[in-house]
Amino acid sequence: MREAYRRYADERPALDGILLPGLLPHDACDAASRRPGRVKVLFVAESPPWAAGRREVAEPADCRNPGYPYFWNDRYDAPHRPGAPPLSRGLAENLFSLLGLDGDSRRENLDLFAERGLYLVDTVRCVFRKNRRPAIPADLVRMSARATLAPEVAALAPEYVVVLGNTALLGLRQIEPYATALSGAGTVTGLSREAIFEESRLLCLPYPGGRNRRYLNTIEAGFALIKDIAG
Repeated sequence: MREAYRRYADERPALDGILLPGLLPHDACDAASRRPGRVKVLFVAESPPWAAGRREVAEPADCRNPGYPYFWNDRYDAPHRPGAPPLSRGLAENLFSLLGLDGDSRRENLDLFAERGLYLVDTVRCVFRKNRRPAIPADLVRMSARATLAPEVAALAPEYVVVLGNTALLGLRQIEPYATALSGAGTVTGLSREAIFEESRLLCLPYPGGRNRRYLNTIEAGFALIKDIAG
């Protein structure tokens, strides 16, 4: 996996210092140790965060920093503001809330997440510093999907897949059988979710973050389906 990202980075010197091919937070946080034996629902997100607070992450040890908000970092101390609007926290806390997980810590909620047969992977596994270049290149998403995401999805053999946002959608469009189901799909918000869900066990949702609060009803309806599946 690292080699695939290194080859890509070597051919694109303009991304030096932006794409970090050797920094894979999923591995640094040992996400595989929480992988369920039977994956009922696999969430596919975009890419790991590029910073812990105001400091850029640069090496694997940074991924275990209590200030680094990566989904699988069980040391992260998520801030909480009582009365905050829906979807106003980080990806993990928003997912836990939508799923009704109420552990006292990130670690407890990750345990509950895995116990329900849930797992999460990124379309792009290495860190991409979006503070320096806001958009992840489409060819990086395609390469990552084919080289890393496709074999991982095949190995996990999830019963259902949930796409979180447009980058994940672009990634799944590179992988069969999802590529066929998503043929012609432009954006997550333009899809016929019900048909794709019934035919391919694939649920495509807007990224559950504050910028998509206008889609809250759609997101909540999707997570109601997921809660039924996970039990």
